[in-house]
Amino acid sequence: MNTQMIFFLVFAIIAIACAVLVMKLSRISHRVVAMAFSFFAVAGLYFLLGAEFIGIIQIIVYAGAVTILFIFGMMMTEHRNVTFGSHPRKAHRVLSFLGVGTLLGVLLYGILNMDLATKEPTIYEKGTAHEIGLELYGNYVVPLIGMGFLLTAALIGAIVIARKEAK
Repeated sequence: MNTQMIFFLVFAIIAIACAVLVMKLSRISHRVVAMAFSFFAVAGLYFLLGAEFIGIIQIIVYAGAVTILFIFGMMMTEHRNVTFGSHPRKAHRVLSFLGVGTLLGVLLYGILNMDLATKEPTIYEKGTAHEIGLELYGNYVVPLIGMGFLLTAALIGAIVIARKEAK
């Protein structure tokens, strides 16, 4: 087992464990921290794949912006009285555990027995920052500006709704 496979397994286990913690933890602030660590682990997986640009975007957008958005939402709303439903029955827990364990076993078997071809990447392949920039600001500049306006309107709407709840 080489170093890259060890790092892959570490990042994958961190991402899966933190995703499970997001579902299992009772305090919402702990859930947000677990979600942020899961996003960082996924970014680490992107770096291992050689997609540095996507990894940086993962950190900036998800680990940064989405986590901050959840923190703002947590601060602006009353979340102490929120319940997440009744606890599942023991049979449901056992079946869920068996299903997830089987899926994990099949995935690990497939990942560990993969035969990946090695190829030297060229500097101007699809997916590099240069190619993404040319596509984004060349062919898709109008949808990019439209998304900017849409996200700004959504942010203003969220602030208006939060202010109405505060009154």
